[in-house]
Amino acid sequence: MAGPNRTVMTDFLLVGFPSRRDLSLLLFSLALPIFLLGLVGNLCLAVLIRAERSLHTPMYYFLSHLALLDLCSCCAVGPVMLWGLLAGWAALPGPACALQMFLFAAATDAECCLLAVMAYDRYAAVCRPLHYQAAVPPRLCRGLVLGSYAAGAASGAVHSGLAFRLPFCCSRAVNSFFCDIPPVLELACADTSLNQALLLAICGAIQSVTLLAILASYGLILGTVRRVGLRRAASTCGSHLAAVAVLYGTLIFMYLRPEGSNAPQADKMAAAFYTVVIPTLNPAIYSLRNTDVKGALARRLLGRRRIGGG
Repeated sequence: MAGPNRTVMTDFLLVGFPSRRDLSLLLFSLALPIFLLGLVGNLCLAVLIRAERSLHTPMYYFLSHLALLDLCSCCAVGPVMLWGLLAGWAALPGPACALQMFLFAAATDAECCLLAVMAYDRYAAVCRPLHYQAAVPPRLCRGLVLGSYAAGAASGAVHSGLAFRLPFCCSRAVNSFFCDIPPVLELACADTSLNQALLLAICGAIQSVTLLAILASYGLILGTVRRVGLRRAASTCGSHLAAVAVLYGTLIFMYLRPEGSNAPQADKMAAAFYTVVIPTLNPAIYSLRNTDVKGALARRLLGRRRIGGG
């Protein structure tokens, strides 16, 4: 039985929303279009890459899965956040809170792995163009994507599984707008040192190894670009590196700090950035500046107009 200061896992109250009604409505009016843009942008990008044969290359295959991961992040967090901004709070049953934590952690860690895979693909395309097909065959592409999903799912399962095995105190008010790992662990009535250690070890390993792989790949790419003078490749690398810097900077700030150094308001701002803004930015960063994607989208739209006009 639960002790006097403990409770069985029932509903978790998300209370990381502004107390002022006018501020909540203002944030809602800003968050709703950003959420919808992220939802529509990533869904359209994934469907376009699937439907357009000219985009059936390794780079766009990886990009379509990046869009699916961003879509998962949006759907896991966005609806609950928007409802909380309207109501001032949101309640999630224990299993739903655990599922939200798992989905978001899995998608985030899988995205880190996939960004490293995309960096390797760009290295093969720029530095080894004559051997590109041999360096990135379809079977390897599928294996790298499945490996990214597996690493993310394993990380999410460990963190959510261990977090929700803990006994929780009477207060079930999560000081965040979704069931993120650090604020949920703060509610535990037991020692969370194992959880904190695994958070640092697993997230630290995934983020540091993938970041090193990205930096190594782009270091080789930039060396080739400077030597050969490929300006278009340099532009693509700059966009990718900007997205990597934003994502990794936010994740390191959120999850790789020492225990006890949390700043709730700064954490909520950072969490809002990487749960809503980054999934919306990714389609723009990787697609709107890409002539292949813009050309494929134009062909699809013009084709529909011709069919409709005929």
